[in-house]
Amino acid sequence: MTNNPEIPAELGSLIAEAWPGTTLAAEPTPLAGGFWASMYRLQLAGQPPGVPSEVVFRIAPDAAMGAKELAVQRTVAELGFATPPVRLSGPVDERLGGSWSVMDFAAGSPPLGDLNGIAALRRAPALFTHLPVQLATAMAEIHAIDPEPVTAAVATAAPSVAWRVEDLFEHFEAGADALGRADLSSAVRALADRSTVKGPTVICHGDLHPFNLLVDQAGEVTVVDWTAATRAEPAFDVAFTALLLANPPLEAPGPLGGVIHWVGGRLARRFIARYRALAPDHEGGDELLILLSARLNECVRSPDLVSRLGGDEFAVVIAANDESVAVMMAERILAALREPFVVNGTRLTVAV
Repeated sequence: MTNNPEIPAELGSLIAEAWPGTTLAAEPTPLAGGFWASMYRLQLAGQPPGVPSEVVFRIAPDAAMGAKELAVQRTVAELGFATPPVRLSGPVDERLGGSWSVMDFAAGSPPLGDLNGIAALRRAPALFTHLPVQLATAMAEIHAIDPEPVTAAVATAAPSVAWRVEDLFEHFEAGADALGRADLSSAVRALADRSTVKGPTVICHGDLHPFNLLVDQAGEVTVVDWTAATRAEPAFDVAFTALLLANPPLEAPGPLGGVIHWVGGRLARRFIARYRALAPDHEGGDELLILLSARLNECVRSPDLVSRLGGDEFAVVIAANDESVAVMMAERILAALREPFVVNGTRLTVAV
């Protein structure tokens, strides 16, 4: 989200109102990376005991979603997870254009510094070694958090916001109805009818990718941005991160796009394998679907699209005007799916 140049002038007065005697030691610095929220890095002087001198001031344009995000972040931080503790929060302020919060500034930088595909390829060996482990470790630790305190906090702070998968379906259908899109409403209902909870649910980050990790010089990882947090089966999280790794949104010249796609597929497989090793209690029937999704993504090209329709049904959209290309891609996919999958040490095959 674009930061409003008029906002920094208001931040000092808001901080002083909340913490009398606290001043800004420097001009607020806009932070990049807030695709939904506006963020500023503040340096404080005279702050209360226990409050660090560097904090982040975050403005959420949607008050209810902001309340859910803060409830999750505040609670998981209190439970000992590595995410910035929330120090202050306030209601919608017309001067800011949303509700606001203050949290600790987390040192470090994302494993991928930007969306430059060429730079990412240069760092491919290091990414192969570290990135799958960082993502899988963070996810396994999130899934190990007791979901009940977090669920209670969300219910109190944001009772109207979608929290479970079934709530998301209702939210999507209401949005489709508001837009007058009967086709989308029908599609959402069809997905909801096919969706079944097959195992225990956990706290899912919902948007765990390299840009929501901050890694400091000691290699310690901090997770940020809990906007998409949801209570769901572990596969909800694993599948999203695997799909994103397999289809990285990196900019690169034409020929390098295929190389990036190949690297992404390798990273996705390594991430899934590492997560399985760290969280064996969360494995189950969905593990085969996760592996299947990752393999399908390895088969297609960057313009193509793989989507799970529900249950064990997938759709592959091939971006091509030539029928021969579509036939070639279909044969590639069928050949890949003939190879067995290994789940919990057992070799499995799928029928197409």
